[in-house]
Amino acid sequence: MGKNKNSFNIPKFRVNDEIYGYKEVRIVGEGIESKVISLAEARKIADEMELDLIEINSSVNPPILKIASYEKMIYELKKSAKKNKQSSKPLKEIQLSVNISEHDLQTKANNARKFIENGNKVKTILTMKGRELDRREENKRSILEFIVMLEDVATPESQLREEGNKTIVILKKKG
Repeated sequence: MGKNKNSFNIPKFRVNDEIYGYKEVRIVGEGIESKVISLAEARKIADEMELDLIEINSSVNPPILKIASYEKMIYELKKSAKKNKQSSKPLKEIQLSVNISEHDLQTKANNARKFIENGNKVKTILTMKGRELDRREENKRSILEFIVMLEDVATPESQLREEGNKTIVILKKKG
């Protein structure tokens, strides 16, 4: 069978009766003072609160157990793993030149629009050569025009940044 598209590497935790062999444990949790108590006492506190006892870290002495809802904790872990997976989209790059024609600029803007709508960030680089470097401010026109063409779907992540003969801006999805 193929791997489920929505599967995430969530570690397997020992819960409630699966936890055994410890004399003392450290308990943690929301609204619970972190302290070292016996395993039986930790189970009693979890039962009184109608929550689960979850082994978080068994490699330390005493082991750390969390008092919380197991289902809720797994849901939160899956949610954060999914968010991390979404935010790791690659950065796309678009190269511009000072004397780019209107049609070529429009074509590059359309490609950038597709990338941005797919959730990618677009690094736009304007490269200047020779005498073009003497008129930097004037030559930024094409990169500013490019940003204006995409203003309905994208916003600049930061100000224009100059690195040697290049002017760089990263565009991200609006909102």
